[in-house]
Amino acid sequence: MTLLQTLVLFLAIVGAAYGAAIQAKLYGLAGFLCLLTAPILIAVEQEGTRLHRSAALASDAIAELQDRLANALATEALRLHQREVANRATLPRPDITKWLMYLSAGGALAGSVYTWVFLP
Repeated sequence: MTLLQTLVLFLAIVGAAYGAAIQAKLYGLAGFLCLLTAPILIAVEQEGTRLHRSAALASDAIAELQDRLANALATEALRLHQREVANRATLPRPDITKWLMYLSAGGALAGSVYTWVFLP
């Protein structure tokens, strides 16, 4: 969640700086800000994917710990992982976040070209 919050904060700052640069007719700076955004979006997507894979690796260990704790305390409510797996849809969902990030990076590059070519 912290990664998403950092990304939103970064995009808000860059968006405000882009608007200020356009109003000041500093089109080179505005285009550079768009160009800077694209690799940041790709890096955030790759880090998010890495974190998701790390969490998936720990899933079995967490399930075992929950099972042991539920057995020791005789409390079925602690078997969260089993309930999550049982409630999960059987069809695999496409990774929309990955495509959204790459589409956003393409939009940032297009914004950079637009700023440099059409605005001056």
